[in-house]
Amino acid sequence: MSTSELRELLFFKDADTLAFIDPPSYKPAWSLHPSCAQSIGHRIHSWKLLGSASPFLQAQFEQRTQERNIKRRGGLPDGIKYIIDLTPPSVEDEALLTISELSCPLGIRTWAYSQSRWILPEDLVGGSETQGDIKDQSGRLAEYSPERHRAGIVQVLRVLEGLEPKLDTPCKLWTFFAVAKLYGLASMPEISVRVREWVYEGNNRRLIEIYPEITYRLGKGIQCAHMMRDSYCVLVGEEALRLLRDCSTPAPRKRKTTVHGRPLGSLDDDDEQRVQYAGESLLGYVIEQFVELAGTEMRWLHRSEMFQNVLAYSPRTQYALETKENLISCLKDFVRTSIIVALSQRAKTRLLQNASQRPMSYPATDFLDVFNSLSLTERLMSRTFWTLLSDTRLSERDGSADVAVPWGASLASLGGEFGAFRGQHDAIIRRITKQELYSRVAAFNRLSLNTNLGSQPERHQHRYSRNEYNELTYGPDGHFSVPLFLQQAYYHRRAFIKRIFLQARDEMNYVIADTITSLTEQQYQFLPLWADGCDDGTGGVYANQVPLAEVDGFSAPGPSIHTGSAAPSATPSATPSVASFLESTVHGASHQATEGICSEVLSVSSELSLGTDGASIAGSPDIQAVDHELSFTLETSADDVDDDPFDTDTSDNTVVLDHGDLSELSEFEELDMQDGPAPNLPIRQKKA
Repeated sequence: MSTSELRELLFFKDADTLAFIDPPSYKPAWSLHPSCAQSIGHRIHSWKLLGSASPFLQAQFEQRTQERNIKRRGGLPDGIKYIIDLTPPSVEDEALLTISELSCPLGIRTWAYSQSRWILPEDLVGGSETQGDIKDQSGRLAEYSPERHRAGIVQVLRVLEGLEPKLDTPCKLWTFFAVAKLYGLASMPEISVRVREWVYEGNNRRLIEIYPEITYRLGKGIQCAHMMRDSYCVLVGEEALRLLRDCSTPAPRKRKTTVHGRPLGSLDDDDEQRVQYAGESLLGYVIEQFVELAGTEMRWLHRSEMFQNVLAYSPRTQYALETKENLISCLKDFVRTSIIVALSQRAKTRLLQNASQRPMSYPATDFLDVFNSLSLTERLMSRTFWTLLSDTRLSERDGSADVAVPWGASLASLGGEFGAFRGQHDAIIRRITKQELYSRVAAFNRLSLNTNLGSQPERHQHRYSRNEYNELTYGPDGHFSVPLFLQQAYYHRRAFIKRIFLQARDEMNYVIADTITSLTEQQYQFLPLWADGCDDGTGGVYANQVPLAEVDGFSAPGPSIHTGSAAPSATPSATPSVASFLESTVHGASHQATEGICSEVLSVSSELSLGTDGASIAGSPDIQAVDHELSFTLETSADDVDDDPFDTDTSDNTVVLDHGDLSELSEFEELDMQDGPAPNLPIRQKKA
């Protein structure tokens, strides 16, 4: 018997209970010379074990169990009232269940190898593994080890006795958690707090982004709401992107990796189901927000003072009405095109953590190239796009920059006419040149200026001098200013993005995950009640999410759903459109199945052939990688958008603004422009 084994024994002089944890194949025989430490037993307090309210431990003190244990161990020693046997079960069925719970996931067994890469806490991952731990054929620690199991039982007993457990390796942490879960102690504060602190200590929290299934199971087991929700955010964002990818590219029912190359872990069936439902809901929500941002309405743009001035103008003639409507249409088209320009850009995938990419681990060497491989609609589920869009200031030339869609296309065609994209045929993506933008503004300012002077301009060709043109386009007092509009539109667009993608918790800053992790209550509702969700276990939270029978149902088993009829929920079709995939109530999850429709649906980008480079643009320069120095990220740690970029805190309500260089407008010094509508504009329906 070694000294190290004796050190692991728990021995309290006033203890009244002997706890035995026999080694494998051990036959108890009372002896004055025990061969191993386990045969001595741990002297602990019964009242501390019974006070834990563990059903498993309470059963150990039942009379029949005590009689059997005392007889088997040869009687009670002096001062001992109870004998309990915590030896792992050897009966086949019980043993399989126990081994399944105690088996360490691959991510746990390899997490210590990432210590130098992610700068993990030495005292949590750098310890020595349990003596006698076996290894598999690849040289890694085996999923299950009898010695590790028994050491984990001792760690739980130490906590119950008020001592600190030794959790200096990932496998020790998982085994400690799994034993506590088997004993019904995982949610006990003395257990749950230690597991939670281990996960959130320093860069150990990167485990949530790299192995979210593991931390999800930990959070669920210890009933830690924020750990479960933090992990759930990663899983749901990945699921939403997978739905888009699988709709356009048929894939097997079970992928081994995510779109970004993260190896997939395992979850229980009910947890897979709630992630799937939430992923469909998130996908619909993000598309709705994009349509609100770039669609026909653009109500967020109404917050711009310059845009409000145009809306507030009261025309007195048909020509004045056309001039006003032409400017409104031009401004919306300009802003929409600038958004599509950002969506079409080539960029490195957002990765805030400075870490080397490795061929065989996530994020791998090709992680930074994933964004360029995504289709335009898939990019909506990437935080790289939203970060780029938030940080890119509006330029007067954005309306004529290169885009990865044909000029004249609509948002409806861009999105394959599914979900909120449907009905956006009037949201045209068209080229707005600098000349057209300024001519529309000049015509409107001339119109409103003459109105203030009591005269009405006539429809005719007008020749502007350079001074007249600068005055009309850069905004005389109280009139429309292009530079000021660009700054206001940038500010309100940035605020719109921050409002939508605000992180729920300041404490969790995602630096690896590139998918959308900002969920709403519509996605959180599928979580259990204790995690601030709405799932009470009856399946009622899924009541409005009925899968279509024709597409094989949902991809993962879940609650039983009865519609009251065996009839098809829709007329069968050989090729159901992607439009029905996101058919749902506002912010609701899809009524369509996911992987079951992959081989039948139309491609999301079937109308837009982008070539083998996805959404690449010929001749466009690469954008530098987005790194940790970004002034705005989709987290609460981002710059406060309330830092207004223009000064309005003056007594006369004027705006102080640095104007751009006017030298570029020399080409307009003697420029002939027609105040009426520009030729060859896409025809769209007039809005009331």
